[in-house]
Amino acid sequence: MTKNQKVSIAIAVLFLALIRLTPIWERNLDNLWTVSILLFIAVLFFWTIDRIVRELFRLASRKANFNLKAFIPVLVMTALFLDGLFNPLRVNLDSLYGNVSFRACYEGTQNQATFKLREGNRFELHWTGAFFANRFYRGTYRIVGDNLHLEYVGEKPPRFGETILMDNEQELLITVRNERDGLMNVVPFYYGYCKGLN
Repeated sequence: MTKNQKVSIAIAVLFLALIRLTPIWERNLDNLWTVSILLFIAVLFFWTIDRIVRELFRLASRKANFNLKAFIPVLVMTALFLDGLFNPLRVNLDSLYGNVSFRACYEGTQNQATFKLREGNRFELHWTGAFFANRFYRGTYRIVGDNLHLEYVGEKPPRFGETILMDNEQELLITVRNERDGLMNVVPFYYGYCKGLN
């Protein structure tokens, strides 16, 4: 195996690792780092495609000295690349944060948010938007009657409060506001997975 082939395989491994580790780095890095990693993944995507194509052309041009060992680098790069895109082994590191017992979604014109209740009375709110906006809000929760009480760890979102009415009839989460909450443009969440309405 040549030095170029080893570098190409290492790049394909890095591409796969960054994709698989998304649930971890996305939660723990600020917006600038998240955008930088996403751009780096895009560069690695095109680099890997380029290396696979070059390797295939190199193999096609070698009519003599044709053996199975020559295919190993291109097969490894292709397998890593396809695993990064399609995840056939169903690797899901999001499960490290606990099983999801309830989920809700908000879809706006330029932003979207998912809300999850996880085991261990933990919740997670993931808000994304235009210009690569990407924020996670976390904490613990307790349910009292129809109200969901959230205790945030760190920063609080500006559009979702601490006391949430669970309207099971309309299947909506509605922020219960008070005079001092400082919330702006509060939005309701509907139960379940995001439907791609916008």
